[in-house]
Amino acid sequence: MNTIQPGSSELFLGESNVMREFRARLALLAASDAGVLIRGESGSGKGLAAEAIHTASARRAGPLVSVSLAALAPSLVEAELFGHEVGAFTGAHGARLGRFRLAHGGSLVLDDIDALPLELQGKLLRVLQERRVEPLGSEVAHAIDVRLMCTTARDLREAVDAGTFRADLYWRVAVVPLDVPPLRARRDDIAQLAEQLIARTCARLKLARRSLDAGALAVLRAHAWPGNVRELENALERVLVLRAQDADRAHAPAPIRADELGFLESTTVGAAAELAERALARGLKLDDLERALLEAALREQRGNVTAAARQIGLTRRAFDYRMAQFQGQQLPSGAPPNDVREERRA
Repeated sequence: MNTIQPGSSELFLGESNVMREFRARLALLAASDAGVLIRGESGSGKGLAAEAIHTASARRAGPLVSVSLAALAPSLVEAELFGHEVGAFTGAHGARLGRFRLAHGGSLVLDDIDALPLELQGKLLRVLQERRVEPLGSEVAHAIDVRLMCTTARDLREAVDAGTFRADLYWRVAVVPLDVPPLRARRDDIAQLAEQLIARTCARLKLARRSLDAGALAVLRAHAWPGNVRELENALERVLVLRAQDADRAHAPAPIRADELGFLESTTVGAAAELAERALARGLKLDDLERALLEAALREQRGNVTAAARQIGLTRRAFDYRMAQFQGQQLPSGAPPNDVREERRA
């Protein structure tokens, strides 16, 4: 079996349990030719996950073709995917193969599959079922040999329920789902990842290499990273560029300090208040929010209770106590944890 090495993609560096399991999943998918639905937040590396699968697969000698459906005007999607002949529509002065035929023998990545117009979803389904594509303005269908991988930041099942995504197409593209972990679920990897991103940024911009001091690393580990690895890379580049002019070429540049990353606080200020207002508007109670937070942390940490507790600022015992309350289980023996007792006194 082809394996996904830790260094095969800078975004997937790290030895946390989350990333070890993720790389193992990538390797398993690389050994298959099944369709993959890659799910994850913006900036988490969905496109690079598809690239890693293709590179380690039996199709690695073939082309890897990617197209962002969200970046295309709806009127252009059909011609972009399936191709067209000369004169197929106004402005079609030349023929176009289309992304499916360009990816023949390799892999095709449809980014933001949820943005595919509903009227084209049936045609995509037919192409996937018949393994043939008919360009606009042509009566000739061309056989294709393509592995399809799709990415989305949305829950496609919700789109199916809302009637904006066909259920039969969902089951066709989501043969095997792959969830890319958000950066906040792998905080133990941030030191290694940040150093690699610093090295890459400094090489690209021809800047003096800087390290991170303990305070700066603590700031990076504490930040929520709503923009994931893309946000981390941008933050580090900002610091490196702004301080580049202060560097003394005769001496090694000073490590990045915590105060240089103070701008990260502005991205989280007011976030709690905004979420609280949205929760109140929806009629949610405190217990609803607390239970949802506990369960979300467990999902992100792949069921690792200790890591989930640490992520939301609880001890393992306090986390177990609260979960037992919500699940109607017998509460752990002994006195409640300190944070729970203090809540009761309040």
